[in-house]
Order: sequence, then C-alpha cells, then structure tokens
Amino acid sequence: MNREFFKFFGIRKKLIIYFLFIILFLSSISLFSYYSANVVLNNTNTIIKDYIYINDVKNTVNSLITELEKYLTTASSESLLRYYDYYNRLQVISREIPRTLDYNEDKLILKDIGNMLDELLSETDKAVLAKRGRISSRYIANFERVTEIGEYINKYNNKLLDNTLKGGTERYQNINSNMRFIIILTFFAIIVSVIVTLYIAASATYRLIKPISELSKYAERITEGDLEVKLTQTHTGDETDILTGAFIKMVESIKDYISELKKQAEMENKLKEQELQNLKMGSLLKEAELKYLQSQINPHFLFNTLNAAAQLSTIEGADKTSEFIENIAQLFRYNLKNIDDLVSLRDEIEHVINYMQILKMRFGNRIDFYTDIDELALDTKIPRITLQPIVENAYIHGLQNLERKGEIHLNVKAELDYVLIDIIDNGTGMDTECINAIICSDKDEEIAKKHVTGIGMKNVLERLELLFNIKDRSELISIESKIDEGTKVTLKIPRFNVGQGGLKVC
Repeated sequence: MNREFFKFFGIRKKLIIYFLFIILFLSSISLFSYYSANVVLNNTNTIIKDYIYINDVKNTVNSLITELEKYLTTASSESLLRYYDYYNRLQVISREIPRTLDYNEDKLILKDIGNMLDELLSETDKAVLAKRGRISSRYIANFERVTEIGEYINKYNNKLLDNTLKGGTERYQNINSNMRFIIILTFFAIIVSVIVTLYIAASATYRLIKPISELSKYAERITEGDLEVKLTQTHTGDETDILTGAFIKMVESIKDYISELKKQAEMENKLKEQELQNLKMGSLLKEAELKYLQSQINPHFLFNTLNAAAQLSTIEGADKTSEFIENIAQLFRYNLKNIDDLVSLRDEIEHVINYMQILKMRFGNRIDFYTDIDELALDTKIPRITLQPIVENAYIHGLQNLERKGEIHLNVKAELDYVLIDIIDNGTGMDTECINAIICSDKDEEIAKKHVTGIGMKNVLERLELLFNIKDRSELISIESKIDEGTKVTLKIPRFNVGQGGLKVC
C-alpha cells in the first residue's frame, strides 16, 4: 500500500505539502514577531504607566504643599478645599503602596515614599490645626517640616523614575536587537520561498504542461470531427495519467454514443413513418365511423308518414295534403344529402321547423313550437341532423303522453367562442338516473328505434365529440329537468367555419 502511495504522489498532494510548509514557516515567523511586538508594547506600556504614576505622585505632593502655603498665608477657604482634595488623593496613593518586606531596590524606594507620604500628611494636618488655633510659630514650624519631607519625596521619586527608565531602556534594546534578527530571518524566508516556488513552477511546467498541451491538440482535432485520433497513455505518476486515460475512454465513448445515436435516429424514422400510417388509419376510421353514424335512417318512419299523408288526403282538401307531402319531401331530401358536408346552423334550424310543421299537421294543436334565434349564430357550422333528434326526443319522451298542451322552445345565443343551443319542453320531465342514462347513452340504442331518422342522443353526441375533438362530454351537453315541469337540454357548440384546410375557428 505504501508503495502505491509513493508511486502515485499526485499534484494536489505535492502542492498541499509545499503550501503547508510555507504557511507553517511564515506563520511561525509571524507568531514570533507578534509575540516580540507584544513584549515590546507591554514593556513600553509598563514604563509609561510607571512614569505617569511617579510623576502624578510628585505633582500631587507639590500641589498639596502649594495649596497649604496659600492657606497658611491668606486663610483662603478655596485653598483649603483644594488642599483637602490633594490630601485625599495622596491618602489613596499611600494606601495602594505595598509595605511588605522586599529586597528589590525599586520596591524599597516606593515603600519609603509611602512612609514619607504618611509623615507628610500628618505634618500638614498639624499645620492646618495650628493655623486654625492661630499659633503662628507652630504652623510655621510644621510647614517647614512639610517642605523638607516634600523635597525628600521628590528626590526618591526622581531616583525611582531613573531606575524605571534605565531598566526599560535595557529591555527595549534587547527586544530591538531581537526584532532586527526577526526582520533578517523573515527576509531570508521570503527569498527561500520565492526560490522554492520558482523551482516547483518550472518542474510542474515541464511535467504537466507538455502532456496537457498534447491533450489539447487532440481535443481540437476531436472538435473538428476527427474521432480517429490515436492517444498514448502517459506515465507521469500524477493526475495527468488519470486525465489521459479518461480522455481516451471519453473518445471511445463518444464513438459508441454517435453509433448509438445513428441507430436511434433510424429507429425514430421508422417509428415516425409507422405513426403517420397509424394517424392516417385513425383518420380513415373516424371518417368511416362518422359516415356510418350519419347514414342511419329508419325506413319504418317513411311507411308511417306516407300512410298518414294518405289518410289526411282522404279527410281534408288537396292544399293541406300537398303542403304535408312537401314537408315530408324536404325532410327526406335534407336527410339524404351528402353526409361529408357540414351545414350552417340556419339550415339545421329550418330542418327542425319543417319537422315541427309535420308534427303539428299530424297532431293538431296539441303542440306549440317557439324559437328565439340570435342572428350572429346562424353561420356556425354543425353536423347534419344534430338538433332534430333532440327536438324529437323532447316530443317522444316529454310531450307524447302529456294530457295538457305541450310546448317546445328552441333558443340560440351566440357568445365569443361558443354557441349555446337550448331545447326546452314543458313535458313530464325526468329524474337524475334518466338524465345520466341519456348523457352516458346506456339506453340510447333502444330509444333510437322510436326516432324518425333512427338517430338518437348517443349518435348526436358521438358525432359532435368526434368532429370537435371533445374528450369530456360534460363540456358539450348539460340537462336540467324536473318531474311534471319539463326538461332543458343545452348544447355548447364551438363557433367554427369550414375552409379549404378543414375546420377553422370562427
């Protein structure tokens, strides 16, 4: 395992080790420089703090003596107040000075200063009390003693300050010499780092750029479409070997993929040809189915109608018989026209009116027929014999057995994208189960036998679904009905025109 590790000592590992070494080396120098700078700063701060402290003691002592002198001379209350302010400050300083036994010279001097401060404050108190007692000889003697102690304190302060500055100067010189060494060491480390970096860069350029350059040339040839390039595996002992091997495998994979794409393209072409044939076959089947549905005519109606015409011609005069037979002729003429043609809604409504005239002649005043037609909808194209079976269904199942006078209303209204056609009767109505049976056409084959043309609701709805490519029948028809009140059938027909290219949106 160790042998394999050293055999493949990758570029990333080499660079990581190199940069880690440089980072650790420079970090060590930076940390040492930071530590040395902190030591210098701390010592400097200590010297400054000591100097400020000693100078503050000196200035406070001198200010105390000055204010005491003013008070003894002028008896000024303001001078006395300032005196007590300095007095309190010196008391605080005196308490903070350690009085423990120590053989350090500076600490011994500081201890002596503390003792002298206590003596100084005692003598000033005595001077103030003598002044208040107006004993001039005593407070003069006390003030002279205060002045003498103040001079000793200043001498000791100066000596302590000299010692502090001397010790700080020696420490600063030592640190300064160390900083020079650190600067030289840092400069040397930078030079070494630059040399090592240049060496590694030159070595990496020779070992990496050459095989990568060759790979780039091969890549250019491949982008130009030459997949027959011959690559040789490198043996540099790093990631270049993996890159070259992966490139070789990639070229082979591209060749295999292109070959597979050609096979898939050929298969897709065959599937598309088959799909076109299936579409043509489906179109032919739909056309055949449409023609078959439109060609269903019940010859039994012809016999019954002609029989009624003969009876009517015997009972009544020739004019009504002629009109009746003419209406029948128009009815059959309309039914037997070319089934490939769509008709306008105007023609379909005229066909329904003609059919209703035949019913009124057969059944007299038992049925009234009303229309409310929107002129904007009359040019809409629909399949032949669409409305008449629905009107006939309203009569057969709604009005035929009705004791009261029956009514059928045909209302047409044009909207933006649709034409709404309502066929309303005041007949016996139907329940929900019967409505679902009509829409789902469960019983339509049996019902169709009673129709004039033999075309029932199922036939009408299937033709409309095929023609307008409607998947959900609820988008085409809706039925509202109440028992003994009547039924309303609504068709929602898209507004289409027929042109040379087939159906077009109106």
